[in-house]
Amino acid sequence: MDACRRVAKRICVTYFLSFVLLSAFFYYLMAHNSRNDRGISRLREDVDDIAHMLHQQQMESKEAQISGKFNCFGGEPKGCGSGKWENRDVSAYVDTLFKRKIGHLMDDVYNLKKQMMNNDCSARSAQSIPIPPKETSSLAKTRINYASEELGARILSVKAQPIEGTNILKSLLGLDFSANPPVNMLRSSLSAGSCFGFKGSNATVVLHLAKPIVIEAFSLTHVAREMTPSLCVKSAPKDFDVYGLPKGNAKRELLGQWTFDNAANKRTQSYTVHSKSLFRRLAFVINSNHGANSTCIYRIEVYGRLK
Repeated sequence: MDACRRVAKRICVTYFLSFVLLSAFFYYLMAHNSRNDRGISRLREDVDDIAHMLHQQQMESKEAQISGKFNCFGGEPKGCGSGKWENRDVSAYVDTLFKRKIGHLMDDVYNLKKQMMNNDCSARSAQSIPIPPKETSSLAKTRINYASEELGARILSVKAQPIEGTNILKSLLGLDFSANPPVNMLRSSLSAGSCFGFKGSNATVVLHLAKPIVIEAFSLTHVAREMTPSLCVKSAPKDFDVYGLPKGNAKRELLGQWTFDNAANKRTQSYTVHSKSLFRRLAFVINSNHGANSTCIYRIEVYGRLK
């Protein structure tokens, strides 16, 4: 019973609050409408006053013109020219009323016009600025990373020493590099620890690309020092070779020998390849690092063209 009473009280309170809010809302609408009605009534009264004054002025000016023909020859009497001064008074009154009633509307129109002119000028200036040649070329040329796991690239084989050691069971199950697997090199994540890690500074990784391409360039990325717990990036690779592996038993082709500088402002470094051969398998041979006991490779990207 107590629960039913509490529910009933809550419903009554809710209805009461809703009624109060709706009453306040309707009262606000009616008050606002009454203010508008009073403003319109005052404006109508002012217009009627102006019309009456104009009509009276016209009548008085006609009478002044008729009497002026007979009374204003020997000099200007007191009544001559009164129509001229009353015209000025009426004009001043009309100007004052106009500025008071609709002057703010003219200000809004002026501000809107000024804003539109400024927008037009900014649009024209933006159109007149030429695009630099470097931006044009970068927009026109689309670079596809054929070493991306999302596109179908994968790791074929790895020759390296695991950081945590290995045993027969791990080797049979393929869990030698379970903590830092080689596939991390083909992923876009650059969070600390999401790399291919191995002990020492020597490793050979065979990569299967998403498509057979003519290799034009590739890039190597290492995480920034601020993203590591030890604030150290000595585990970045240093000297490395890249080979193209043709089909069959053909001899592998050396695509280049490079060095990763490990500069703080160049965490991603690109290398150009001059080759006309078509490859789908690449061998990355890591020969050294920058002084750490282990090496981490975060991301490898390969670019080229389809033949």
